[in-house]
Amino acid sequence: MSVQSSPAHRRPRKRDAAVCEIRHVSTKFGSTVIHKNLSLTIKPGEVMALVGGSGSGKTTLLRHIVGLTQPSSGEILLFGESLNNASREERQRLHNRFGVLFQQGALFSALTVFDNIAFPLRELKQFDENTIHTLVMHKLSLVELEPQHAWLLPAQLSGGMVKRVGLARALALETELLVLDEPTAGLDPDRSEKFVKLIKNLRQQLGLTVIFVTHDLDTLASLADRVAVLADQRIVACCPIADLGKVDHPFVRNFFEGVHKRLEQLESGKQS
Repeated sequence: MSVQSSPAHRRPRKRDAAVCEIRHVSTKFGSTVIHKNLSLTIKPGEVMALVGGSGSGKTTLLRHIVGLTQPSSGEILLFGESLNNASREERQRLHNRFGVLFQQGALFSALTVFDNIAFPLRELKQFDENTIHTLVMHKLSLVELEPQHAWLLPAQLSGGMVKRVGLARALALETELLVLDEPTAGLDPDRSEKFVKLIKNLRQQLGLTVIFVTHDLDTLASLADRVAVLADQRIVACCPIADLGKVDHPFVRNFFEGVHKRLEQLESGKQS
């Protein structure tokens, strides 16, 4: 039984609607301006990276997208529907269509892996425990974990396993949009590479749209279709990685130099 089959879980996306659309968003905390008149569109099936220096508002924008905070002005639409003035029920329905992987996994420490992944399924109150068991085990398999891992507590997991369990929970409700905050932070290079490969495979397998924040050049070079660069309280560039070199902005020039070197290293590794 699929969560996606439930009419209460979702409505079809409006025809030709973007998965996520940010319209003229500004954010202020007191007298501090974080964003000024940002606009960005994420198309169905693409992987969008948000990058920028410390304090540029990447994570704040991510929190606006998932509804944890609201901008001071402007509008955010998910699946063609505005979060502004949405009722609690409408927000919950939209929230059920995306999953979030937080930087440290954000697992419930007192719950087993199984119960962490089952949590959003139980919250939906549409499935019996047998169905939930089947769905949880399927999600574990999707993120390349074994059935026996279901009964471990988060404290018994490695950093890479915590990420995978968090990813499985993010995918529990047949997610259409996956939102990732620094997905490879804290992982060693080998585990980071494997985790990025897993996300790429899941994106193709499940037809996911992905939005992620990262400072890791390997993750960026391997995963992103387009990059939105935040600087000077605005989006100063939004383009494929290869086109960043054409953007005349000091932060972008310095950033692209690092990306370009890493792309050359990755290409050289493929040919050797």
